[in-house]
Amino acid sequence: MLSKIPITKTKAKRFLLDAQLLNNQRTPTNEDELESALNIIRILECIQLDPIAAVERNHHLVLQARHPNYHVEILEKLISNRHLFEYVANAACIIPIEDFPKFKVIQDFYINSIHTSTQSLIPVMEKIMEQMIENEPLPSRAFKSDKIVKGYWDNAKPTTKETTLALNILFDLGKITVAKRNGNEKFFTATENHVPKTYINEFSNININDSKEALVIKYMKAYRIFDFEDQRFGWFKTTAKERIAIREKLLYQGMIIPVDIENVKRQYYILTEDVEKLESSDEQSDCSTVKFLPPLDNLLWRRSRVEDLFDFSYKWEIYFPESKREFGYYAMPILYGDKLIGRIDPKYLRKSDTLQIKLLQVESHTKIDSKLLKELRKALRQFALFHKAKNIVIESTSPKSLKKKINI
Repeated sequence: MLSKIPITKTKAKRFLLDAQLLNNQRTPTNEDELESALNIIRILECIQLDPIAAVERNHHLVLQARHPNYHVEILEKLISNRHLFEYVANAACIIPIEDFPKFKVIQDFYINSIHTSTQSLIPVMEKIMEQMIENEPLPSRAFKSDKIVKGYWDNAKPTTKETTLALNILFDLGKITVAKRNGNEKFFTATENHVPKTYINEFSNININDSKEALVIKYMKAYRIFDFEDQRFGWFKTTAKERIAIREKLLYQGMIIPVDIENVKRQYYILTEDVEKLESSDEQSDCSTVKFLPPLDNLLWRRSRVEDLFDFSYKWEIYFPESKREFGYYAMPILYGDKLIGRIDPKYLRKSDTLQIKLLQVESHTKIDSKLLKELRKALRQFALFHKAKNIVIESTSPKSLKKKINI
């Protein structure tokens, strides 16, 4: 077993940004745009879904930050062409179709945990399944019901349409999946209609322990620098004792190695296969591109890691009362080279084709020079172009002097 690898914080960040495809080397533009986006998702392992649309939705913004020519129809085509499926990884995610068998452990969890009160919905679910098998993919609005029931997400009184709950249960159980998307509208079909038979057969034959091991590896490849304090390590529920056992087994097998990161107390690990990439990460190269990261970007999944490596505290304030928001409803971190330097709170005003920047905030310790201003302007224009916005309006900046300097 290899001993601990001491590394600087800069090297750790450069390695992580390389792995997350957020370095200066953008995705090659000579690739087919569909294949390029699919390769990004495969390298990232999955991307997180979210319906909030202050600007474009999270899953599209993740790809936009990494793909110079990305547009939303690319992801929609990849789903309808059966290259991707939707399920629960780091919450609701879009995942490469070939990974379908690995998620048997998640499906098994739902089979054993969905509340027994849902048994009354079996006739509704059976009817939905008949329609799913016989028809083209259908949106949830295709299923009519006047009956309101208590969904397992309802806090108090029943507020959920019966067919909506039935669809959610069928999705969690892996019986149906999303076969296409039109904007934020999902079209469902029976899983066997969307997932190729090869992967359905692999799913049927894989046992739960092998599924867990496969998902643990997928998790580690998604994070690249990871710790075992995460209660959702592997994306399935574990106790601290179970995570220690997983860690010891991986160390014994030589699959992972601990890294001692300069001025970081928390113990992190990497895959042994990544040692060479880590050691070859260039600490001296010019790293100056600005990117706006959506709140659920893969880089931000583990907030404690963001604080440890980037010395940056980030909270998504969307669920805070407005009076308690410091940076805004949809504040997105600003990545400048290998540093997180501030936040941008954007809103796309669709009726006027305007990208409204409610706040552009740069940390007080960040030097605002001509180079940074140039990269900020470039990133703002690219972000507006992606949204097909004709105008950019910056309402407020921090520091206040930045507003005149940015001059968009």
